[in-house]
Amino acid sequence: MVMIGGNSRNSGKTTMACNIISRLSASQEVIGLKVTSIRPGEDEMHGNHNEEDSTGFSIYEELDPGSHKDTSKMLKAGATHVYYIRATEVFIEKAILHFLERYINNQFIVCESRSLRGIIVPGLFLMMMRIPEENTFKESATYISKADQVFYFSDDQTEKIEFVANLHFANGKFIWNK
Repeated sequence: MVMIGGNSRNSGKTTMACNIISRLSASQEVIGLKVTSIRPGEDEMHGNHNEEDSTGFSIYEELDPGSHKDTSKMLKAGATHVYYIRATEVFIEKAILHFLERYINNQFIVCESRSLRGIIVPGLFLMMMRIPEENTFKESATYISKADQVFYFSDDQTEKIEFVANLHFANGKFIWNK
């Protein structure tokens, strides 16, 4: 799994996920995944998905590559399947374990989630950072220390493009030129 987290909305997480999906899907099956930990009062921020939440979490499969949603962009980038998991913080571990058991069979997963990093140790963890604001930087510090690579938001995409171009999987590990 490649997991991509960020310190804020619009920090480049989906763009990085799509670039990695495009790169990896040329040679193997890739599953796209977006995991959102829903806190009380945040429902409006995470888009509309028509899935009943009866167990503390919901799993939605994206089937439309033409919409504006992040999951649609992953599908358009070349993912074989793309899923969106919404879970309250209490149920996030149960949700991901259910997902991995039911939906995954040795495929690569490119996952957009920061909160999941507290539960899973991925093969590669990237943090996408906007110019740090005091409150988002403090909240992200734990995740930054766990990141294999940190990218800062800017108009110059050269570093990110080179990272993706040099990313490959060999001997059971993700490898890139550091």
